[in-house]
Amino acid sequence: MSGPRRHLPRGLALALAVAVAAPALVLGQAGGRTVWSGVYTEAQAARGADAYASRCHGAQLQGVGAALGPTAARAETPGSPVAGTDPNVWPNPYAPDPGFLKLPAARTMGSTSGVAVDSRGHIWVADRCGANSCADSPLDPILEFDAHGTFLKAFGHGLFVFPHGLYVDAQDHVWVTDAQSRPGQGAQVIKFDRDGRVLLTLGKAGVSVAGPDTFAEPNAVAVAQDGTIYVADGHTEHRDPARIVKLDPQGRFILQWGVRGSVPGELEVPHALALDRRGRVFVADRWNNRVQIFDPGGKLLAVWSQFGRPSGLYIDRTDTLYVTDSESRRPEGYGHHPGWKRGVRIGDARTGQVRAFIPDDDPDPDSNATSGGEGIWVSGDGAVYVAEVGQKAVIRYVRTK
Repeated sequence: MSGPRRHLPRGLALALAVAVAAPALVLGQAGGRTVWSGVYTEAQAARGADAYASRCHGAQLQGVGAALGPTAARAETPGSPVAGTDPNVWPNPYAPDPGFLKLPAARTMGSTSGVAVDSRGHIWVADRCGANSCADSPLDPILEFDAHGTFLKAFGHGLFVFPHGLYVDAQDHVWVTDAQSRPGQGAQVIKFDRDGRVLLTLGKAGVSVAGPDTFAEPNAVAVAQDGTIYVADGHTEHRDPARIVKLDPQGRFILQWGVRGSVPGELEVPHALALDRRGRVFVADRWNNRVQIFDPGGKLLAVWSQFGRPSGLYIDRTDTLYVTDSESRRPEGYGHHPGWKRGVRIGDARTGQVRAFIPDDDPDPDSNATSGGEGIWVSGDGAVYVAEVGQKAVIRYVRTK
């Protein structure tokens, strides 16, 4: 090669590596910031700058659905929004059934971001004790309803400060994360059997630290078919950590990936997790308004922005991807994502094609930091359950066409 050479900034070097050479992305496995460096010709620099602006982040650094890595068939994901298109016009084949879950007398639903359905069709909810916190509450936050929505039981009193993510594994074990802490309580992931007995505890109660055996703010947990555990850690924007932790079935640390940032592979508020049938790890990179997809070792495979500002993720057995957007709003500041409505976007986890949209029913979402569903799960009969922090409800949506 000939011509003058120059050093590029880290973000531009990354784009150049994707657009020109496409080597495997190497992500930090121990939480340290990855070093990207290189020396390039002027021609390569120009091509890399164009790729960074037009394919990875867009002119406003908000993402345009770039797909990265050798498995990507094209730079722009099918179904991603392009200039002049409306990301909110997908058909809505669902109708709400808001009164489906029947709470016991004298109890009202609090804020919740966790809902799941087990193999029997029973619905599990992580309720923040009738409010938005369980600190000092006498209530049990983990609620079980039968397949007809009738309340069965509750458990978990005294174990949680801020129950956040809820997951039911293949053996119907119930996993719940606690994204806040206080002395002697919180910042943990707890695994229960269906009777409420604690089977496994990850993290140390009240120790809010990002370590190999502790968590700062665990948002979500997902369990692979072989029992491997993934935890998303980091709920506060502009504050470390922002990482995915991988553990073995006994809860022993294997590796971690992710540092705070906005370039592909970096994270800012990894709010939810989902696993597809190939074992790929989908991460709701909420503050960056995108879903990022990794292999089980933390290698970045794709970056999708066409599903909005993701709070919750679910992938069903047909590889249909359900993504909740509970924060997009026009005003500058928190949740700024103009042009996007809140709701549930539904599409193909293999191709990224969006197919449907269930809109949030809040008449004035720009006035609230959150509304509509955060947590999401889909039952075997195709009903969609969303857990709402703002409206303090769990809504069931049934397919009408």
